[in-house]
Amino acid sequence: MPEAPTTTLAVYSARPTVQINLQSYAKVSELLIGMEMVEQEGGLSSLELRFNNIASDPEGGAGLAFEDDRILKLGAAIAVYSGDEMAPQEIFRGMITGLEAEFSADGAPTLLVLAEDSLQQARMARRTQIYENPSIADLIRQLAQRLSLTPIITGFTDAITTQVQMDESDLAFLRRVLARYDGDLQVVGTELHVSPRGEVRRGSLELHIHSQLRRVRILADLAHQVTQITVSGWNPEQGQPFAVSSTGVHRGPGTGWMGAQILANAVGSRSHHIAHLAATSEAEAHAIADAAFDARAHRFVQVEGTAEGNPALRVGTHVSLLGMGDRFDNSYYVTRVCHRFDGIRGYETDFEAESAFWGGGR
Repeated sequence: MPEAPTTTLAVYSARPTVQINLQSYAKVSELLIGMEMVEQEGGLSSLELRFNNIASDPEGGAGLAFEDDRILKLGAAIAVYSGDEMAPQEIFRGMITGLEAEFSADGAPTLLVLAEDSLQQARMARRTQIYENPSIADLIRQLAQRLSLTPIITGFTDAITTQVQMDESDLAFLRRVLARYDGDLQVVGTELHVSPRGEVRRGSLELHIHSQLRRVRILADLAHQVTQITVSGWNPEQGQPFAVSSTGVHRGPGTGWMGAQILANAVGSRSHHIAHLAATSEAEAHAIADAAFDARAHRFVQVEGTAEGNPALRVGTHVSLLGMGDRFDNSYYVTRVCHRFDGIRGYETDFEAESAFWGGGR
């Protein structure tokens, strides 16, 4: 299966498109000299745009381009689109939270615009609250309502144990709860997407080394692999202790040997007990053990790479990497991306990805 082209044109412009408060400005487009948008697991994407901050005026003089605070200003809504300039795709939507001016003796003044997506409000809002046996879906709907986002939730309808948010931000609290149950959240436009990590698939891509895949580094590492995770606890209703174990549930994309299998054959069994997390039911303990085992398993093979700029390369994308040999050719789950643009390198996408499998191409 060949790589999907990023455009149908032989020659195209991949210059980012920027909207401020739902409007496009020629001055913003013309003076943009750099972009960096970072997206990661757990949500809260961040954006940096760098502008040449000097422009000519109708009288033939020149002055600071954005000094009037009419366009680039704190609190303004901002959206960025990338890819083919004739058919751009949205990669960021949020609010300008910072402006940084830089003046030097050997160059034109520049203005750095800093922004975060809608989860910025959840990062800033701290509260203390007790939630009596909620489902994770209930918690997400409450957050989405506070942020004026539309919740898109997969699963997580079962009630969990009582949760205590103690002087925590809403974002930190939900990240902690979701990590316990192996879930992920992302803001996509005006929607808040939450689902079990094993069911996240924001599209599929195929990248070939020395083609759209410009650079890649891959590590297969047994150092943190285990063959079993155990969790124990006390059920206060039954007045009895319990113990559970897990060898994983969600394998993720890819084929080949899992780290636990290679570890067992090369070294032997290695069990890890989780003692720092309290569980009051077997169901809760199973969720903790499954999430912990899967998190280690997914990190068995880790990728760091740079591809031709592609707005479809996002956290949760399943990316097939080819051309590195039978041991490393495989499908991987993208965990972090950085969309970059400047006048020298053009548009590129750095990414990190991982897989529970090694040797899928054999």
